[in-house]
Amino acid sequence: MRILQVTPYFAPAWAYGGPPRVMRDYAAGLAGRGHQVDVFTTDVLDEHARASPRAETLDGARVRRFPNLSNDLAWHTKKYLPRGLLTALLRSAGSYDVLHVTDTRTYVAASAHLASAARSRPLAVSAFGSLPRSTGLRGKVKDAYDAGFVRPMLSRSPLLLAQTAHEAELYEELGGRPGAIRLLPLPLDEVPAATPGAFRERLGVGSDERLLLFLGRVNRLKGLDVLIEAVEPLLGEGTSLAVVGRDDGQLGELRARFAPLFGAGRVRFTGPIYGAERFDAYADADVFCLTPTHWEETSLASLEAAASGTPVVLTEQAEIPGLQDAGGGFVVPLDSDAIRAAVESALSDDQMGERARAHVLAHHSRDVVVASLERYLLAL
Repeated sequence: MRILQVTPYFAPAWAYGGPPRVMRDYAAGLAGRGHQVDVFTTDVLDEHARASPRAETLDGARVRRFPNLSNDLAWHTKKYLPRGLLTALLRSAGSYDVLHVTDTRTYVAASAHLASAARSRPLAVSAFGSLPRSTGLRGKVKDAYDAGFVRPMLSRSPLLLAQTAHEAELYEELGGRPGAIRLLPLPLDEVPAATPGAFRERLGVGSDERLLLFLGRVNRLKGLDVLIEAVEPLLGEGTSLAVVGRDDGQLGELRARFAPLFGAGRVRFTGPIYGAERFDAYADADVFCLTPTHWEETSLASLEAAASGTPVVLTEQAEIPGLQDAGGGFVVPLDSDAIRAAVESALSDDQMGERARAHVLAHHSRDVVVASLERYLLAL
């Protein structure tokens, strides 16, 4: 099968979060199963640099990067404007059996939709948490854009891949056909071996201290303020919260609001960790916590934490399907009391981390997920 992935970001653009890793896993997994996988993406890498080279082969997939009009726009506003992408798609889309696009409200997604329609090729869509609508002026702009591009794209797509039941509902609300919607958990590659105690030593936290971990962008949408407020009564002597991630505009506000906690070292900010060292953080944590205020569906960081044997406390906006039923963590409402109670329960259950690991490895391992994706694509 000839598969073309079309995505704003791809390996090694790890600073853009989970989607580049997921698409890399899809591409590598499908290529390993004998399919031809090509990737059209942009040259985003991080705030200061662009990815290179323009063309290369990664894990069996041929990757072609199109230069963005502005790296600043891509990083700060998520406006990906790759020069030459639409022309290349119109020229080559007809030679593929299927196009697989990520996100929904981007020029990249619109280009893939237009090219697949023009060349009568089926389009598979992975929304990756991009479907929720907004209110106010931003909501009106989204509604107008949806009418012109998103709804037509979803209505004609024969395969809409949803991480959760909630995302499946959003596909339907935006015009997706129920028969096209399939649940596909996020894939997780092999978990590298951690160095026990390395992250605690970096923080200056002893082995006898309870350590909570937040890993993600320090952004209002991620709900770090909600988390700190919820666990503040627990952050006394013997318990602290480590915040790992890049400052996306909220850190100064949090330092001012929770100055005593930061000053006493009860909340410790490390900055971002992108490589294998992040698994040292997962392994050294007693509980991983993520409490976003917007719907982002499944968080790859939470899967990595669970696969590292760490209990996970999540709000409904970032659930791991089936985790709570498996006894590997909690999925709770966006409520301080509920979050705090879940963290306390997780801290008191010595077996919860192993149950989290077992659940994630059974349902989210790359081979399991890619096998499902292959089955869906072959059925188109």
